Amino acid sequence: MFKRKKILGLLMVLVMFFIAGCGGNKEKDAKKDGPVNLTWYITGIPQKDIDKVNEAVNEYTAEKYDLTVTLNQIDWGEYDQKMSALVNAGEKFDLAFTASWLGGFNYLTNARKGGFLDLTEYLETDNKELKDTLDEKFWKGAEIDGKIYVIPTQKEIAATEFFVFNKELVDKYKVPYEDIKTYDDLEPWLEKIKKEENIFPWYMSEGYKNPYEFDELNTSVGINLEGDQDKITDYYFEEPYIERVKKIREFMQKGYINENAALAKQTDIVGKDWFVTSTVMGPLDTATVEDQVKKEVVVTQMTDSIVTNASAVGAGTVVGANTEHPEEAMKLLEAVNTDPVLMNLLAYGIEDVHYEKTGDDTIKWLDAHSNYTTPYYMFGNYFNLYHAEGAPTDEWEILKEYNENATPSPALGFNFDTTSVTTQIAALNNVQEEFKNLINTGSVDPDENLEKMEEKMKAAGLEQVITEMQKQYDEWKK
Repeated sequence: MFKRKKILGLLMVLVMFFIAGCGGNKEKDAKKDGPVNLTWYITGIPQKDIDKVNEAVNEYTAEKYDLTVTLNQIDWGEYDQKMSALVNAGEKFDLAFTASWLGGFNYLTNARKGGFLDLTEYLETDNKELKDTLDEKFWKGAEIDGKIYVIPTQKEIAATEFFVFNKELVDKYKVPYEDIKTYDDLEPWLEKIKKEENIFPWYMSEGYKNPYEFDELNTSVGINLEGDQDKITDYYFEEPYIERVKKIREFMQKGYINENAALAKQTDIVGKDWFVTSTVMGPLDTATVEDQVKKEVVVTQMTDSIVTNASAVGAGTVVGANTEHPEEAMKLLEAVNTDPVLMNLLAYGIEDVHYEKTGDDTIKWLDAHSNYTTPYYMFGNYFNLYHAEGAPTDEWEILKEYNENATPSPALGFNFDTTSVTTQIAALNNVQEEFKNLINTGSVDPDENLEKMEEKMKAAGLEQVITEMQKQYDEWKK
């Protein structure tokens, strides 16, 4: 009798174990009921065909990666505010576009406040292929206190100022534009064009800065790369800047620069007569500039290509700190950066709908292209993109060489903690807004106004910011 009860008891335990096991498997199977769907926030003008492209992306990723994604495109004017609010509220999201140049949703601020997931361990283990795909300087520029919170977009790694010349006048006067790299080189041609064409030869707009090699680490404070690279200083009070603005003042007084430069927008250039202007661009952006100015142009680099934290994270994708799917998010980001089919689908749209292949890696646009023109830098690795109609087929080799030859700033990887000087930085920015456009465009006397500007900036706390940054920079270098 006792033996029988014992056997029955064992049977009941086994049955319960079997039921529990089956129940557990059902629960597990329920969790695996279909691919994981990720949310991805991007910006740009909302595209007519984004849902159509999203559907095509999901057909591909569901089969190949057991993942799907919902692309949420928020217009330029709303993105910063909406994404900042989302992070501040601690809401969940999987992926989002960020950049150094964004306002409230910029990379450094939100990583420091805990809005983005630390990706360092993933990049050293499961996603090492993704890490190996990008130039090492991107990762160095993305570091915050030794950790990485973003997958930078592998595009041009440096932001470089170029002279942009009107090709029609270059050809007419046989201008050796490739040899023009300084204001002194440019001056005789400004004089000639002014005399012969009776125009303001240099079209300048309010954003011009009289660039020299300087790494602005916060506001206008940073390192003069043409001087002492161990010393923290201010952009506006170094000799290279002072020399340039004095020359620009001469140009303005001689009628070489449009008189309204301090207020002019760069978009106002369309329809005007001019010989030279300038812009920040990469080595492949000439066609884009031509589209902006509505003229055929040639360009010459004004400064060396310097890699800074800001340029290295000129675009990138982050994973939300509260995501429930970190592994899947990283899996998708690795795919976007290593799988040409997926990258071209996200960047260009659907083959035979938005574009047509003309070769293994060349395409031409179809009429529906206008329904899907989302900026490529929202997604991933440029080197996996097809060559669009009219683009050189060696464009990615050119870009790769440009990135390899770009010089890292000595402060690459250093991120200034502004906590103790936030009020001073805000006050400094206000002072700069009062003076910079007038001084930069030669609209006022630089000696007199730089003195006034320096006085006001010191009163606003310039020395405190420089001292704090110097202390942190010295500590970081150890």
